[in-house]
Amino acid sequence: MIKKLTEHELSSIKRNLPQIKKQLYKDRELYHGICISIFEKWLSKDECEKIYKTNPTILAAWRSRLENVVTEFYKLTTIYLWRHKNNYRIVFYKPNDSKHLYKRCNIRNQIWSTGHSYDLLLPEYSAVYSEEFDWTNIIWYNDFEKIQPLLELVRKSGLYILP
Repeated sequence: MIKKLTEHELSSIKRNLPQIKKQLYKDRELYHGICISIFEKWLSKDECEKIYKTNPTILAAWRSRLENVVTEFYKLTTIYLWRHKNNYRIVFYKPNDSKHLYKRCNIRNQIWSTGHSYDLLLPEYSAVYSEEFDWTNIIWYNDFEKIQPLLELVRKSGLYILP
């Protein structure tokens, strides 16, 4: 059962993530973005097409690295998720536990072309961690200095920060 957030939690989200509803729903580039990938570089079109033929063991390793980042973020700070309610309203909520978070992210079934299926709100760091295409995720942020601990966890998890 999803519990309602307290007024303190809601005000923290609004204060640390201004215009978050527009960022999530309408204009994905209100915040600055930094790309996080399982690859060291941007892939060419040919390289992307080869991903279809990747060994299932390698796919599992890639997914594991992406899941490790989510695990580390969960250990580090309070994570909030969001969903649509009727009339295009957005409702914020906390995962009940790590299993609930993993189920929502569904990383173990992620394929390179999945696209956008989750955003993790990290108000303490004024950031949002979002899944994107081609095994690349994005940290949307307002203050680069605040996200340094997140970037360190990304590196420790074996992922790369792309230019």
